[in-house]
Amino acid sequence: MIDIASLVLGSFQDTIVTAFGPTFGWIMGHIIVLLSIVSVLWVIKNRNHILKESGWGYSNLQDVTVILLLTGFQYIIYVNLLEFPETASLGLGLFVTMSLRWHILVLE
Repeated sequence: MIDIASLVLGSFQDTIVTAFGPTFGWIMGHIIVLLSIVSVLWVIKNRNHILKESGWGYSNLQDVTVILLLTGFQYIIYVNLLEFPETASLGLGLFVTMSLRWHILVLE
């Protein structure tokens, strides 16, 4: 059987297989991948309705996108170049990003 879930989920798929056994773990992993793909496609299909009805505007989405990109960029630097632990790198990246955002919004 082809194991797409291991490629997508990585070590989380190994945890699922350990918890549920090889057959049911394989099925559960592929269901998670399938539901993730269907959810992303549903969001893309209904993006205009979501933008109009959610109360969030483009500025909010841009703000979230910038936060995610800056945090991800810092995470990569902290983990790969500075060899910090992964959890600490994520926390530090998020803290620095949110601190920078606060400085820009409040102190401008």
